[in-house]
Amino acid sequence: MQSSSIQSGKLTLESFKRNNVVRDIKRPFGNIPRRRSYLIICEGEQTEPNYFLSLKKCLPRRMVENIVVDGAGGSPDYLLKLAQEVVDARKRSGLPQFYNIWLVFDKDDFEHFEDTIMAVESKNKEGVRKNARACLSEHWHCAWSNEAFEIWYVLHFREQLGGGVSREKYKRMIEEDVRKYTGDSSYRYLKNDSSMFNRLHPYVRDAVCRAERGLAKQMKEHGNDWSSMNPATTVYVLVRELLAYLQKGSV
Repeated sequence: MQSSSIQSGKLTLESFKRNNVVRDIKRPFGNIPRRRSYLIICEGEQTEPNYFLSLKKCLPRRMVENIVVDGAGGSPDYLLKLAQEVVDARKRSGLPQFYNIWLVFDKDDFEHFEDTIMAVESKNKEGVRKNARACLSEHWHCAWSNEAFEIWYVLHFREQLGGGVSREKYKRMIEEDVRKYTGDSSYRYLKNDSSMFNRLHPYVRDAVCRAERGLAKQMKEHGNDWSSMNPATTVYVLVRELLAYLQKGSV
């Protein structure tokens, strides 16, 4: 089981190394986890939700029914507030409560980027304190990107171990690589493209490995100063966790 620091987005280099294990080639995303209910609240209204909605469609039906994806459109602190409201409403509805709550957001120029990551860590600690049986408590997580979600797309094709890259340059890199590796010479990147997961999924194992390496490098240089970790993303943690529900060889 991953430590709470990994789950929430607040990683230490030691906990990262403990959890960054070599995975069985037959189960590249780990063993199939227990079936859980997921809430994924995204900062973007189209880019991130479209990606995760497409991803969940490739999962077994028993998991598709347990994943709720919402494109909220707002700052990280707003996502946290909204997610809590959705979680509370779910409890009142009598439906099984959300076990994993993920906030997906970018660094951009948001003032509450680091505050939200820390607030999520605090919520996890409070949940464990109130409930000694942690398996029954809510598990909150942050899938953040610095500076933009598009770094996750770029990592499907190339390493990002240098300095920060502008959003406009990410777009050019995505277009260049998709054209090169898929043969679609006319491809143009659109933020609301609903086909990105399907287009990129043959390269997702490489993306996970590259994201891990890039984050390890940034952590070594900046500790837990998340705002200084550019380029970096923890989106791969959520993607890897969801893809672990696939049957062997599905991706």
